[in-house]
Amino acid sequence: MAQNNLEVGMKCIKYMLLCVTAIFVLTSALIISVGTTIYAIYYDVSFFLDTHQFSPVIFIIVIGVIMLFVSLFGCIGALKESTCLVNIFAVILSLVLVLEVSAAIAAYTLRAQVADMLEENLKDAIHWYYNSYEVTDAFDFIQSRLNCCGVDSYLDWGEVNANKPSISVANITVPYSCCAQTHYEVIGEVEIDECVKLYANGCLPRITYLIYQSAGLLGAGAMTIAFIQVIGIVFSFSLARSIRKAKSERERRRWEIQERMVNAYTSLNPDKEKSTPIVYVPFHGQTTA
Repeated sequence: MAQNNLEVGMKCIKYMLLCVTAIFVLTSALIISVGTTIYAIYYDVSFFLDTHQFSPVIFIIVIGVIMLFVSLFGCIGALKESTCLVNIFAVILSLVLVLEVSAAIAAYTLRAQVADMLEENLKDAIHWYYNSYEVTDAFDFIQSRLNCCGVDSYLDWGEVNANKPSISVANITVPYSCCAQTHYEVIGEVEIDECVKLYANGCLPRITYLIYQSAGLLGAGAMTIAFIQVIGIVFSFSLARSIRKAKSERERRRWEIQERMVNAYTSLNPDKEKSTPIVYVPFHGQTTA
């Protein structure tokens, strides 16, 4: 009865571990997808970010790839009832759990520093807009994509000396990428494309919100995966313990069966073995004396 209960319990844990590892595969693919998407967002504004801002994103992508391969240990170990593979799966999962918690902490820490860092980088870079192609491309990209102008507002361009064709609004020269709405008109043989409306908001709040939300999503995703990993670690160690118990019980039962088979033919204590009485049966035709 105890053996049956042990077998049933081990099967339950095994199938639950298989379900958890299947969830790991899906969540690993999801976290890789989220990580690459956020990396692409960071890359678009990478000119205004410090290099260490990419660390949590790269960390999360690497963790997702590791989890994808580690899940194989859990699946194979559960199917083959291998204590070694299941223990390896649990140990690596524990290490990845520590890495994920570290990535989540790093993401939330960098999120608190992003506003000041972005403000400083944007205000330093805006003065090089007309002198550096990299700055020109970076500002034109964020202003056209995020529908913004300047750092805090379009007034920031009043401090920049324009030496290229631009839009002049209220004695302030702004880049063409600040234009939100244009009016196209043909006068005679001249085509006129006039800007009639500028983006009202600055780029700093937009980029800060974008990075802030992305970092928060990374941290929340890492903590969610970490919670699932805790369940997987518990199931893994429980399954490994159940496998050891089941194998020990099987060995004990096999040993008992072997002992019974041996005892059926020979005694383990020949000194105490009782001698079987010999009975003489007379042959046919033999006469008694």
